[in-house]
Amino acid sequence: MEDSGFDTGGFQVRTKARIELVKSGILWRKLVSLMDETAQTLVRTSFSTLMRGNNHFACVVSDARGQLLAQSSDSIPSFVETVPFTLRSTVRKFPSDALHPGDVLITNDPWLGTGHLNDVSVAMPIFFRNKHIGFVANVAHHNDIGGSANPYARKYFEEGLLIPIVKAVDQGRENPTFFDMSRGNVRSPEVTIGDLSAQMASLCPRG
Repeated sequence: MEDSGFDTGGFQVRTKARIELVKSGILWRKLVSLMDETAQTLVRTSFSTLMRGNNHFACVVSDARGQLLAQSSDSIPSFVETVPFTLRSTVRKFPSDALHPGDVLITNDPWLGTGHLNDVSVAMPIFFRNKHIGFVANVAHHNDIGGSANPYARKYFEEGLLIPIVKAVDQGRENPTFFDMSRGNVRSPEVTIGDLSAQMASLCPRG
């Protein structure tokens, strides 16, 4: 039989590569749609106009090392850029063996990622077959975090309450000390705690 010159081996390789690209695209769009659903939950359940009307937040999913995989369509770029730094700091303080299903971690430390104390980051570890595989997280700007409310503050101590990386929820159980401390350091506790609760609620698995 005469050789047609058709490289079937190369064709199979290229076809498989295209199929893998299509699969990756489908999976990535699925992650984006999940983050869009997370963002919608945050908007629906939040209290402040910054979150409900201005979409001053970002919702993301990352791998177990804190590397970003996808974000919601309405996420603001500045938060998308900083939240991976916060997640990597979270991993250093709480490595995988210190995390459990139902944990929720929180911080607003500006030296770890986000710009100032009003930007609060919340993250929940994702587990698959009892193995930590990633995080779903969000960062949102809060109207009130205490402090002097001075826009020209020279030190972050003047800006308000600094939250180190802590577990606000430990294996599904809220940390009452954290919430009591937060309520006692802000002017409008109903709004601040309501927005924090909305951030946490948006991370919970649905369906």
